[in-house]
Amino acid sequence: MTKGAPDDSAPAPVPPPAPESAKERAYRTIRTGIMTGRFPAGSFIEEAQVCALAQVSRTPVREALNRLSAEGVIEQLPRRGAMVRHVTARELAELYEVRKLIEGQALALLCAARQGAPARMHVLAQEMGEVPDTEVLRHVELNRDFHHAMVEAAGNAVMTRIYADLHLSVLRVALSALSLDRERSGTIQAEHRAILDALDAHDAETGRAILEKHLAPIPQLVARLPH
Repeated sequence: MTKGAPDDSAPAPVPPPAPESAKERAYRTIRTGIMTGRFPAGSFIEEAQVCALAQVSRTPVREALNRLSAEGVIEQLPRRGAMVRHVTARELAELYEVRKLIEGQALALLCAARQGAPARMHVLAQEMGEVPDTEVLRHVELNRDFHHAMVEAAGNAVMTRIYADLHLSVLRVALSALSLDRERSGTIQAEHRAILDALDAHDAETGRAILEKHLAPIPQLVARLPH
């Protein structure tokens, strides 16, 4: 290489991430508050409180509340404000049914293509096994990412977009389930490994049977939900 000439073999610099917009920061603040219990189900979200937490004005907070309302997470009540909705037993059952349909189809497509389990699923499964049981929110986020990686790898963009719309509901339900039974994380990890084995063996029948068990509503959780 000529002295002073640019080194073509050098990796291109990674551009810095785009700054987070005010409405995204407001949305993330409210979403995190719902997930961590700062805004529990049945409580009202005060705009002024979110403004202070996210350091934004009221306009992006209202935009974030409208988005969460469209996602079915909060309910905007006239003259009362935005209330965090309870997940009902019926919604829980319907969520699991939709997940079985989408994830079962994704698993079948991957097995038919004989691709094996995506590498990202193996990485996420390992990372989940290394997270302490006390970090419940981190567990449920990794669990969501594990299942999303399978759906995304199937290559159906419409199916992936529909599945992504379920993310917040999936997180809320999983957080409730793990909060009831911390030892369930071990069962989840064992079933994740079984799903990986089925994908690597291109065995759709076994994989779907594992998903059927993995996505079965938990009786203790159903009993605590409004009907």
